[in-house]
Amino acid sequence: MATSEILRFQPFGLGNSERSYSAGRSSSALRAVERETVRSTLTSQYFWRILRLESLINEAKQLSQLRRDWDSYGAPPPNGKAIEMAVEFLISGSAPDLLPVRALPSAEGGIALRFVVEGKRALVEFLNSGSVEVMLYDEAGAIGPELEELADPANVLRAVQAHLTR
Repeated sequence: MATSEILRFQPFGLGNSERSYSAGRSSSALRAVERETVRSTLTSQYFWRILRLESLINEAKQLSQLRRDWDSYGAPPPNGKAIEMAVEFLISGSAPDLLPVRALPSAEGGIALRFVVEGKRALVEFLNSGSVEVMLYDEAGAIGPELEELADPANVLRAVQAHLTR
């Protein structure tokens, strides 16, 4: 059917008056709506956050492909437990405005999530043993949190947020 043909339809049943629409006009309106949808999606912070989160999760999962001695110093690859903990932290623990910049293998055996905000840095390591280590840095050097407070992922996130946003 050519776009210049007239289409007739009754949107609300047989009792309604006939309306005619040009297929060219309606497809043009549809294209405009589609362009606006794409434009608003591309400028959506939520959309970009979801894409970034997916990318980080994939980075973490791909680290399982590393072989023993991946760093030439005998480091073990991340095991399933470390990957599961890191992915769970990413999915449920990440703050809306705070995502790691990278998911990296840990020389201790596990996965490290690296956060950077201006001159401050945080590294959260999910180790193969099941423990979590947190290192907070700024221009003056390392700042060590009390590790017993950070056993819970929510406390880890709060400590990282507090460090990076103060």
